[in-house]
Amino acid sequence: MKKIILSLAAVLAFALTSDAQTRKGTVLLGAGSQLSDSEWTTLAITPKVGYFVQDGIAIGALINFQSENVDKKAYELNNSTAEIGVFSRYYVSNNLFAEVALSNKSVSTESWETISQSGFDNQGNPLEDTEEVVENSDKTLNFKLGLGYTIVWREHFAVEPYMNLVFMNGESKEYNSADRIVESHDLKGADFNLGVSFSLFF
Repeated sequence: MKKIILSLAAVLAFALTSDAQTRKGTVLLGAGSQLSDSEWTTLAITPKVGYFVQDGIAIGALINFQSENVDKKAYELNNSTAEIGVFSRYYVSNNLFAEVALSNKSVSTESWETISQSGFDNQGNPLEDTEEVVENSDKTLNFKLGLGYTIVWREHFAVEPYMNLVFMNGESKEYNSADRIVESHDLKGADFNLGVSFSLFF
């Protein structure tokens, strides 16, 4: 009987602590990462900050700026990601929440590719292919619908596994090295993602 009472007390304390995290006036600082399309060694962290305008309801902003530089002897490659948007979170229960987000995202990647050359030089010899840095880019408007669960640890810290569905609409620009032109394609579709967030409530 004593063990049952202690177990119930622990569950009640956990529930009350979790409920306290979502009360009006609480500030949420989080960093989420998608796991479904990234390796553990290259996780893409997206910071967010929110404010609970009512008990169980938070609104906020998410900002993600990343850059990567690969320095080779003959060339340098630069990759970058920029995302900015807003989100709203509603706690269905003490721990289960639904979240919607709207953001603009730009991704730029560079690669070292062989560029085909056509024609002849002044001596009538065929032009040789060259190697150059080529840039490809994607720009999308993303709408996310998500569901997550808040696991509180040490009162102010929480681990939040989640899943979301992302609807995207935008444009992709890709350099065609054979024809030496930039080709544009529409980006439309939906992606299902799994991830985890780490949040602070205060």
